[in-house]
Amino acid sequence: MKSDEFFALVRRWMTIHLPLSRRLSPHTIRSYKTALNTLLAYLGETRHLKLEQVGFEAITRNSMSEFLSWLMDVRQLSATTANQRLAAIKSFLSYCAGEDPALVAIWLDIKKVRPARAPELAPDALSMPAVEALIRAPGQHTSRGLRDTTMILLLFDAAARIQEVLDLRLGDVNTTPGIGQVTLTGKGRKTRTLPIMDKTGRHLEQYLDVFHPGARAPETLFFYTGRAGQHHQMSQDNVTYLLNKHAAVARVNSPDLPEKIHAHQLRHARAMQMLRAGVPLPHIKEFLGHANIATTSIYASADNQMVREAIQKAAGTTTDLAPIWKGPDDLILRLAGLK
Repeated sequence: MKSDEFFALVRRWMTIHLPLSRRLSPHTIRSYKTALNTLLAYLGETRHLKLEQVGFEAITRNSMSEFLSWLMDVRQLSATTANQRLAAIKSFLSYCAGEDPALVAIWLDIKKVRPARAPELAPDALSMPAVEALIRAPGQHTSRGLRDTTMILLLFDAAARIQEVLDLRLGDVNTTPGIGQVTLTGKGRKTRTLPIMDKTGRHLEQYLDVFHPGARAPETLFFYTGRAGQHHQMSQDNVTYLLNKHAAVARVNSPDLPEKIHAHQLRHARAMQMLRAGVPLPHIKEFLGHANIATTSIYASADNQMVREAIQKAAGTTTDLAPIWKGPDDLILRLAGLK
């Protein structure tokens, strides 16, 4: 298949199928775009193919296996990230097979490429004292402090992904005591409605009184940033900056707070808290919005690892018995929707 036919399918996938048919978020679409751009870089570096030479004949089971290794060995990506790039390519080829039966054989062949084995790392959850110190750090004597406190509390209480909180609309939040809840839109535009603590509901209501006084249109962004008198959606980088600013304050009273903080650590902390409270893994899976319970099971493994580390620490007090990378190429990428 010629290069123009290859990139025509890329364009339809990126600009029509993903955003309109599958209704994926811009963040997810960017991830798919990164995967395809990385594949093109790989074909350029290892097969010396210019963009106008790229076609489906370059995508074989062998080349994709080598692509996976190249991602980890040359690009220094983790196994998990490399597997995400591979999954995105497989998703693209699945779409292509549906568009052109002549490509079914290629798709079926690439499906056989096994993901790299990723080590099961324990989630870097914050301790509960660290969570509490981080929630208290912004204070509530200023409107920004109130906003940041509310956001951190909600990230933790709902075990929410950062984009899920940034996408919240007023109509997604119910602060009624006893039945308070939030409706989050997660990966694949799937929604889940979660209960929130009354304490969280009170903070949300206080935030609403300050940041959304008067009539409240359901589609209005819950959290926002102001520029030139207009409300705009906050960015993930903005939230990460705020978390680390407040962590620097909280670290005075909670030295175990890591030097760098990210929102997912609050999500991990909530999941670990639920697990230790006896909440069954299937319930935690639904709460977190995981597609597969195997993803949730890592929290149980992490808890067992903590027990093991505690035992090892205790055993440390005993005596050891023995020592023991512009032109026409740029145009092709733009026309294909990759830039």
